Amino acid sequence: MEKYLLGIDVGTTGTKTILFSTERGMIAGDYMAYGLKAPKVGYSEQDARDWWRAVVKTVRTVCGDLKNPEQVEAISLSLQGGTMVPVDKNLEPLRPAIVWNDGRCQQEAEDFAREFGESYFYEKCGWKLSNGLNALEILWISRHEPELFAKTAYFLSVPDYVSAKMTGIPAVDLSDAGINQLADIQEGNYDSRILEFIGIREEQLGKIVHSGQVIGPLTREAALELGLTEHTVLVAGAHDQYAVAVGAGCNQAGDILIGTGTAWVVTALAREIDFAHGFSQSASAVEGLWGSLVSMTTGGVCLEWFRKNLALGEQEEPLTYERINEMAEKSGIGARGVTFYPYFTGCSFPLRERASKATLLGLDLSHDRFDVARAILEGVAFQIVWILESFQEKFPTSSLKLAGGATKSSLWCQIIADISGLPVRVPAVADLACVGAAVLAGTGSGVFGDAGEGYKCLAVEEREILPDPEHVKAYAKLFASYKRGAKELSMFYKNYLQGRESVES
Repeated sequence: MEKYLLGIDVGTTGTKTILFSTERGMIAGDYMAYGLKAPKVGYSEQDARDWWRAVVKTVRTVCGDLKNPEQVEAISLSLQGGTMVPVDKNLEPLRPAIVWNDGRCQQEAEDFAREFGESYFYEKCGWKLSNGLNALEILWISRHEPELFAKTAYFLSVPDYVSAKMTGIPAVDLSDAGINQLADIQEGNYDSRILEFIGIREEQLGKIVHSGQVIGPLTREAALELGLTEHTVLVAGAHDQYAVAVGAGCNQAGDILIGTGTAWVVTALAREIDFAHGFSQSASAVEGLWGSLVSMTTGGVCLEWFRKNLALGEQEEPLTYERINEMAEKSGIGARGVTFYPYFTGCSFPLRERASKATLLGLDLSHDRFDVARAILEGVAFQIVWILESFQEKFPTSSLKLAGGATKSSLWCQIIADISGLPVRVPAVADLACVGAAVLAGTGSGVFGDAGEGYKCLAVEEREILPDPEHVKAYAKLFASYKRGAKELSMFYKNYLQGRESVES
């Protein structure tokens, strides 16, 4: 009998749900957007109830034509990590969720570093201290909103909040628990020293489970809301980058993926955890494998910034991405001498220089906005390939797999192939997070034997983009120049900011 699986990607700005058949592949998809709010400079918040509203709306839409909803065997999730919402005992949010890209917790990060040392968090949780993520966000609430802190029954991230709404069980997969900076990822449990310092109990957090593990069946209430039955089970999902990796067929040690969305991320899988190279570490979505990850947080933001602020049409509406790509292609390799550095939030890797700023170099009066567009495409590609070079010591590869929004641009894909000198394989479906979640749903519920079998059943077609030998030579020189410029800019911005601070003080 035909069976159905639901893959749901609960992202930072919206939720996408795709219904898959084990016999016919992708059946239907739906998306619902929701917003971010910035009540103060550096803050990033959203209404956690929007996550559930979006799940309900998209599931009901894609399953609306099913004659027998009981054929939906399982659901699994791809999730934004590091976002936190305090809730009461009825799972009602007590304040807006603090999103992973929030920057309010600088003082808390300094206090954590003094108490534990920065290496403690990295070696326990797999992620280095930042100005956000759940551990720091909870401590911030305890200091700045003590009455609310005292009322909180649970401090939940996206996976455990959605899990609780579906099954009545708050459960968080290990890949997300590490990102939340609360768990010892090698032991698979919460770190008592961290919880004690924050001032919370383990019972106030979601149950840690492994990706692909059945959490439980839908509650009667959730089944009615979703238009499904209590026969459907929720299977633990994974952080979005690891779900994307599964959806792209990366399920073996040595597989490597470039994910392109709001952030651009290099993810690689290995049999052993690795703290030597400085990559973020997580339990991957594939049993027995660890994930290494480095993120360029504003990779996708760069082109969107250009589109909304510089690429405007006659009626002040942003130009289409198709038009931008068409004109950028005409600018040619090297953008007629313009170079862009995508450091809107500093350079996190490999230079690790937070003082650096996004920069356009080489502008003169002959240039137009489409030279700038080409420079942005090239600058983001230079930076991600530079990050990739750090991986290739341990993860040598003869080709790249590219997933996410940038795959819709043939020009951007070609630029990445030409700069890296490697063939780029591009899946035909951009929403690989949902594919990966559906594979996890199938493996956990017993529909598939393992992730490899699930990928073969649900896999989408791929196209391969080969590097142009002449372009490879041209970009090799430009890439070397880009790296030199980045190092010089890091020194410039250090001195520039020090000068600004001395004047302002």
